Amino acid sequence: MNIDGVFLHHLINEVKPTIEGMRINKFIVINQNEFAFLLQNKTYLYFCLNSNSPHFRLTKKEITKSDKNTPFYAVLKKYCESSIINSISQYDNDRIAIIDITHFDELGYTSNIKLIIELFGRNSNAILTNNDYIIIDCFKRLLPNEDDLRILLPKVEYKFEKSQLINPFIEQGNLITNSFNGVSNLCFNEMQFVKNQDIIKQNTNPSLIKSSNKVYFYAFPLTYLNGEIIKYDTLSNLLEYYYYDLKAENHASDEQNIINNYLFKAIKRCEAKLIKQQKEIKEAQDNLIYEKIGNLLANNLHLIKKQDTKIIVNDFYNNNEEITISLNPQLSPSDNLNYYFNKYKKAKRSLEVINEQIENTKKEIDYYNCLLEQVKISRNQDLREILDELKIKKTSTAKAKKLLPNITIYEDDKGNRIYVGKNNIQNNYLTNSFAKNDDIFFHTQGYSGSHTILRSTNPTMDIIEMAAMVASYYSQSRNSSNVAVDYVLKKYVKKVPGTFGSFVTYTNQKTIFVTPKIEIIEKKLKKIK
Repeated sequence: MNIDGVFLHHLINEVKPTIEGMRINKFIVINQNEFAFLLQNKTYLYFCLNSNSPHFRLTKKEITKSDKNTPFYAVLKKYCESSIINSISQYDNDRIAIIDITHFDELGYTSNIKLIIELFGRNSNAILTNNDYIIIDCFKRLLPNEDDLRILLPKVEYKFEKSQLINPFIEQGNLITNSFNGVSNLCFNEMQFVKNQDIIKQNTNPSLIKSSNKVYFYAFPLTYLNGEIIKYDTLSNLLEYYYYDLKAENHASDEQNIINNYLFKAIKRCEAKLIKQQKEIKEAQDNLIYEKIGNLLANNLHLIKKQDTKIIVNDFYNNNEEITISLNPQLSPSDNLNYYFNKYKKAKRSLEVINEQIENTKKEIDYYNCLLEQVKISRNQDLREILDELKIKKTSTAKAKKLLPNITIYEDDKGNRIYVGKNNIQNNYLTNSFAKNDDIFFHTQGYSGSHTILRSTNPTMDIIEMAAMVASYYSQSRNSSNVAVDYVLKKYVKKVPGTFGSFVTYTNQKTIFVTPKIEIIEKKLKKIK
């Protein structure tokens, strides 16, 4: 869904105090449809002009710069980088935001420019003009045609299109038909439901509404949808969840399905192999009896006559009870003896090999089950790393392979950092390459889970408990209580050679018991990546 004029009205009021008066330290190209300003207060003002998700928002998330560029982005960088944002406003409750900027040229002279953001779905645009609305350049240039006489080209005057609709923040209308500018059907339905046009003037109350297997968002609750309402601190956080996290979850679910299907088949194949190996080991164990038969036969070899098909001997292993031993009449007595001893030796050798195979198959099943747990807490790059690890499909370009694993990082107000690996690639890198000997390693007891590293100059019990809680949350025990978490200096942690995944052993560990609660983690720690 796209935002409407009412939502934009609330969004602009929200971002005003944060961006007005701020210097744009850096202009960042994200991709062809997305760019951002890094402000002097270390906040990103992010813009998206995708046809299905046009919006802007404030974010603290680190934004990765792209090496791709366009002529328009080159112009934006020239005019906006190192400039000052003076104000942001909205045009007539339409989906148009106007950002007034003071630009400094290379000689230090100033001029006023305007960045106009049109959030019109597939026609979304960004237009840079001078202070008199003469276009400097625009994201999408537009020539007049039969359906639209608008012209958006450099050196042409930018003109706002006058609307015949009512601005609901200024004029009163009726609630029979939607005659309001910037009011979507979502909002108008709520006006009708509560019989009040002025609900749009209520305090901003960012809300995600889950109703009938669909997810909506708005600047305040939409009660007529009769769905579950989840509140957010800011509209920017709401937009970030809807357009970034929720989209990532949906995209992740596709990759999760690919990985899960692969893992389920792999586990099923291993379980079938394990059944076959267990059958083979039973046969080998049964064949160990041939040592006894060989010894009995050797003790009575002189009694065997040529072409005998059997011999009855006293079993000195079992109170000298009589036992019948079958013979091959085509073999000599000594060859019959060798036949039974060879069967015994083969069974003994098979036991050693099959036991090793069974152990490896069990480890393989544990490895795939561990990956299934890792998939549950993985998103985007985490999943792509698992795809690469399993060699299911090629997901990385040669350049992308140079990227470091996507480690999750938390930080407390004292600067202590907690690093979390969410898959084997991340775990191996975190523990075996990144961590220092005096860092503290955390892992849940008896559960598969993340390798968690605490880097602290003063590791108090408070931060140790928080790191243990993080380790337990990113593990199979995330829904359990009173979880045992081992912690130990990294120098006592050793990788198990020749094993699947990221299995390690450690000594000199201590154990702490915690109950993983994400609300406590999010309250006491800042997620910086």
